[in-house]
Amino acid sequence: MTDFAHFTRARVILAAAFTVAAVAGSSAVAGCTRIPAPLAPHARGAGMATPGGSSGGAAAGFSSPSLAQSIARRVGTALAGQAPQAVSLAQTLALSNRVPAGAVIDKGANRVVFTGDSVSLTVVAVPPGGPDMTFRVAGLTNPAIVVPRDARVTVRFINGDNDEAHGWMVVSEQPPFSFGQPKAPGISGAFSGLIGDPTASGQGASTFSFQAGPAGRYEYICPMPGHAQMGMHGAFIVS
Repeated sequence: MTDFAHFTRARVILAAAFTVAAVAGSSAVAGCTRIPAPLAPHARGAGMATPGGSSGGAAAGFSSPSLAQSIARRVGTALAGQAPQAVSLAQTLALSNRVPAGAVIDKGANRVVFTGDSVSLTVVAVPPGGPDMTFRVAGLTNPAIVVPRDARVTVRFINGDNDEAHGWMVVSEQPPFSFGQPKAPGISGAFSGLIGDPTASGQGASTFSFQAGPAGRYEYICPMPGHAQMGMHGAFIVS
Protein backbone atom coordinates (compact mmCIF):
# COMPACT_ATOMS: atom_id res chain seq x y z
CA MET A 1 0.00 0.00 0.00
CA THR A 2 1.37 3.44 -0.91
CA ASP A 3 1.90 6.10 1.75
CA PHE A 4 -0.94 8.15 0.23
CA ALA A 5 -3.35 5.20 0.19
CA HIS A 6 -2.44 4.33 3.78
CA PHE A 7 -2.92 7.95 4.87
CA THR A 8 -6.34 8.06 3.19
CA ARG A 9 -7.44 4.76 4.72
CA ALA A 10 -6.17 5.91 8.12
CA ARG A 11 -8.36 9.00 7.92
CA VAL A 12 -11.41 6.85 7.08
CA ILE A 13 -10.66 4.51 9.98
CA LEU A 14 -10.09 7.47 12.30
CA ALA A 15 -13.43 8.95 11.27
CA ALA A 16 -15.03 5.58 11.91
CA ALA A 17 -13.43 5.37 15.34
CA PHE A 18 -14.97 8.70 16.26
CA THR A 19 -18.31 7.45 14.98
CA VAL A 20 -18.01 4.37 17.17
CA ALA A 21 -17.26 6.65 20.13
CA ALA A 22 -20.28 8.80 19.26
CA VAL A 23 -22.58 5.79 19.07
CA ALA A 24 -21.23 4.68 22.44
CA GLY A 25 -22.26 8.05 23.86
CA SER A 26 -18.80 9.52 24.19
CA SER A 27 -18.79 12.26 21.57
CA ALA A 28 -20.98 13.44 18.71
CA VAL A 29 -18.66 13.96 15.76
CA ALA A 30 -20.41 15.41 12.74
CA GLY A 31 -19.78 13.94 9.33
CA CYS A 32 -18.08 10.72 10.48
CA THR A 33 -20.51 8.15 9.14
CA ARG A 34 -18.51 5.63 7.14
CA ILE A 35 -17.79 2.58 9.29
CA PRO A 36 -15.54 -0.15 7.83
CA ALA A 37 -16.88 -3.70 8.28
CA PRO A 38 -14.42 -4.69 11.05
CA LEU A 39 -15.76 -1.84 13.18
CA ALA A 40 -19.46 -2.05 12.40
CA PRO A 41 -20.43 -4.81 14.88
CA HIS A 42 -18.82 -2.87 17.72
CA ALA A 43 -20.61 0.30 16.65
CA ARG A 44 -23.96 -1.50 16.75
CA GLY A 45 -23.31 -3.26 20.05
CA ALA A 46 -25.86 -2.78 22.79
CA GLY A 47 -25.19 -2.10 26.44
CA MET A 48 -21.77 -0.56 25.83
CA ALA A 49 -20.23 1.35 28.71
CA THR A 50 -20.22 5.11 28.28
CA PRO A 51 -17.62 7.55 29.56
CA GLY A 52 -18.56 8.92 32.95
CA GLY A 53 -21.62 6.66 32.99
CA SER A 54 -23.74 9.09 30.97
CA SER A 55 -25.22 9.17 27.49
CA GLY A 56 -24.11 12.71 26.76
CA GLY A 57 -20.85 14.16 25.42
CA ALA A 58 -17.45 13.16 26.71
CA ALA A 59 -16.20 15.08 29.72
CA ALA A 60 -12.84 15.53 31.37
CA GLY A 61 -14.06 12.96 33.92
CA PHE A 62 -14.00 10.07 31.41
CA SER A 63 -13.68 6.92 33.51
CA SER A 64 -13.94 4.02 31.04
CA PRO A 65 -10.54 3.36 29.43
CA SER A 66 -11.88 -0.06 28.40
CA LEU A 67 -13.99 1.65 25.72
CA ALA A 68 -10.97 3.46 24.26
CA GLN A 69 -8.92 0.26 24.31
CA SER A 70 -11.72 -1.73 22.70
CA ILE A 71 -11.97 0.77 19.84
CA ALA A 72 -8.18 0.83 19.41
CA ARG A 73 -8.00 -2.96 19.28
CA ARG A 74 -10.63 -3.08 16.54
CA VAL A 75 -8.80 -0.45 14.53
CA GLY A 76 -5.47 -2.18 15.20
CA THR A 77 -6.84 -5.41 13.74
CA ALA A 78 -8.37 -3.58 10.76
CA LEU A 79 -5.04 -1.95 9.89
CA ALA A 80 -2.70 -4.85 10.75
CA GLY A 81 0.04 -5.22 8.16
CA GLN A 82 -1.03 -2.14 6.17
CA ALA A 83 1.54 0.35 7.45
CA PRO A 84 3.90 1.81 4.81
CA GLN A 85 6.94 0.50 6.71
CA ALA A 86 7.88 -2.25 9.18
CA VAL A 87 10.53 -2.06 11.91
CA SER A 88 11.76 -4.99 14.03
CA LEU A 89 11.02 -4.94 17.74
CA ALA A 90 14.74 -4.66 18.52
CA GLN A 91 15.08 -1.68 16.17
CA THR A 92 11.97 -0.11 17.67
CA LEU A 93 13.51 -0.24 21.12
CA ALA A 94 16.83 1.15 19.90
CA LEU A 95 15.21 3.97 17.95
CA SER A 96 12.99 4.94 20.88
CA ASN A 97 16.14 5.71 22.89
CA ARG A 98 18.30 7.22 20.15
CA VAL A 99 19.12 10.92 20.43
CA PRO A 100 18.34 12.62 17.10
CA ALA A 101 21.07 14.52 15.27
CA GLY A 102 21.09 18.20 16.20
CA ALA A 103 19.02 17.70 19.34
CA VAL A 104 19.80 18.83 22.88
CA ILE A 105 18.27 16.61 25.56
CA ASP A 106 17.22 18.16 28.87
CA LYS A 107 16.20 15.21 31.04
CA GLY A 108 15.40 17.40 34.03
CA ALA A 109 12.89 19.43 32.04
CA ASN A 110 11.84 16.40 29.94
CA ARG A 111 12.54 18.36 26.78
CA VAL A 112 14.09 17.75 23.35
CA VAL A 113 15.32 20.95 21.70
CA PHE A 114 16.28 21.19 18.03
CA THR A 115 18.18 23.92 16.21
CA GLY A 116 18.60 24.42 12.49
CA ASP A 117 16.08 24.43 9.68
CA SER A 118 15.97 20.65 9.24
CA VAL A 119 14.64 18.45 12.07
CA SER A 120 14.42 14.65 12.09
CA LEU A 121 13.17 12.49 14.97
CA THR A 122 11.65 9.11 15.80
CA VAL A 123 8.50 8.82 17.91
CA VAL A 124 7.47 5.44 19.33
CA ALA A 125 3.98 4.85 20.71
CA VAL A 126 3.86 2.48 23.70
CA PRO A 127 7.56 1.56 23.47
CA PRO A 128 8.73 -1.98 24.32
CA GLY A 129 8.97 -2.25 28.09
CA GLY A 130 7.68 1.30 28.54
CA PRO A 131 4.53 2.67 30.17
CA ASP A 132 1.23 2.08 28.40
CA MET A 133 -0.47 5.03 26.69
CA THR A 134 2.73 7.07 26.29
CA PHE A 135 5.15 8.15 23.58
CA ARG A 136 8.92 7.86 23.76
CA VAL A 137 11.33 10.23 22.01
CA ALA A 138 15.10 10.09 22.58
CA GLY A 139 14.62 7.96 25.70
CA LEU A 140 12.14 10.40 27.26
CA THR A 141 8.45 9.83 27.97
CA ASN A 142 6.10 12.39 26.38
CA PRO A 143 8.81 15.06 26.25
CA ALA A 144 8.25 18.63 25.12
CA ILE A 145 9.58 18.87 21.55
CA VAL A 146 10.96 22.29 20.59
CA VAL A 147 11.69 23.13 16.94
CA PRO A 148 12.64 26.39 15.19
CA ARG A 149 9.93 28.24 13.32
CA ASP A 150 9.69 27.36 9.63
CA ALA A 151 11.84 24.26 10.16
CA ARG A 152 11.20 21.25 7.96
CA VAL A 153 10.28 18.46 10.37
CA THR A 154 10.56 14.78 9.42
CA VAL A 155 9.05 12.25 11.82
CA ARG A 156 9.40 8.49 11.77
CA PHE A 157 6.46 7.17 13.78
CA ILE A 158 6.48 3.57 15.03
CA ASN A 159 3.63 1.83 16.82
CA GLY A 160 5.30 -0.28 19.50
CA ASP A 161 1.97 -1.62 20.80
CA ASN A 162 1.10 -5.21 19.95
CA ASP A 163 -2.68 -5.01 20.01
CA GLU A 164 -3.90 -1.42 19.63
CA ALA A 165 -3.78 1.17 16.87
CA HIS A 166 -2.01 4.46 17.53
CA GLY A 167 -0.99 7.56 15.63
CA TRP A 168 0.83 10.85 16.15
CA MET A 169 -0.75 14.21 15.37
CA VAL A 170 0.11 17.82 16.21
CA VAL A 171 -3.00 19.75 17.28
CA SER A 172 -3.76 23.33 18.27
CA GLU A 173 -5.84 22.35 21.31
CA GLN A 174 -4.29 22.18 24.77
CA PRO A 175 -4.97 19.70 27.62
CA PRO A 176 -7.03 18.56 29.32
CA PHE A 177 -8.38 16.52 26.40
CA SER A 178 -11.79 14.94 26.12
CA PHE A 179 -12.59 11.44 24.88
CA GLY A 180 -13.69 12.83 21.52
CA GLN A 181 -10.44 14.75 21.12
CA PRO A 182 -9.23 16.79 18.10
CA LYS A 183 -9.35 14.87 14.82
CA ALA A 184 -7.45 17.26 12.52
CA PRO A 185 -3.83 18.47 12.62
CA GLY A 186 -3.12 21.97 13.89
CA ILE A 187 -0.17 22.13 11.47
CA SER A 188 -0.74 20.99 7.91
CA GLY A 189 0.71 17.55 7.28
CA ALA A 190 1.59 16.86 10.93
CA PHE A 191 -0.16 13.48 11.08
CA SER A 192 1.37 10.00 10.89
CA GLY A 193 -1.77 8.19 9.84
CA LEU A 194 -3.02 5.40 12.08
CA ILE A 195 -0.73 2.40 12.47
CA GLY A 196 -2.25 -0.98 13.29
CA ASP A 197 -1.02 -4.19 14.84
CA PRO A 198 2.42 -5.63 14.00
CA THR A 199 2.99 -8.65 11.78
CA ALA A 200 5.85 -11.09 11.32
CA SER A 201 7.56 -8.31 9.33
CA GLY A 202 7.72 -6.08 12.40
CA GLN A 203 6.05 -3.11 14.04
CA GLY A 204 4.11 -0.82 11.72
CA ALA A 205 5.66 2.57 10.95
CA SER A 206 5.36 5.61 8.72
CA THR A 207 7.63 8.53 7.84
CA PHE A 208 6.22 11.96 6.99
CA SER A 209 7.33 15.60 6.84
CA PHE A 210 5.76 18.98 7.46
CA GLN A 211 6.69 22.64 7.78
CA ALA A 212 6.69 23.90 11.38
CA GLY A 213 5.41 27.34 10.39
CA PRO A 214 5.32 30.41 12.69
CA ALA A 215 6.05 30.36 16.41
CA GLY A 216 3.36 28.85 18.61
CA ARG A 217 2.54 26.24 21.21
CA TYR A 218 0.84 23.04 20.15
CA GLU A 219 0.36 19.53 21.53
CA TYR A 220 1.12 16.21 19.93
CA ILE A 221 -1.41 13.51 20.69
CA CYS A 222 -2.51 10.03 19.74
CA PRO A 223 -5.67 10.73 17.74
CA MET A 224 -7.44 7.51 18.76
CA PRO A 225 -10.51 8.34 20.90
CA GLY A 226 -9.61 8.61 24.57
CA HIS A 227 -5.86 8.05 24.21
CA ALA A 228 -4.72 11.63 24.78
CA GLN A 229 -7.06 11.76 27.74
CA MET A 230 -5.28 8.67 29.09
CA GLY A 231 -1.84 10.27 28.76
CA MET A 232 -0.71 10.06 25.14
CA HIS A 233 0.24 13.71 24.59
CA GLY A 234 3.07 16.20 24.99
CA ALA A 235 3.99 19.76 24.11
CA PHE A 236 5.12 20.64 20.59
CA ILE A 237 6.65 24.11 20.65
CA VAL A 238 7.65 26.15 17.60
CA SER A 239 10.04 28.84 18.80
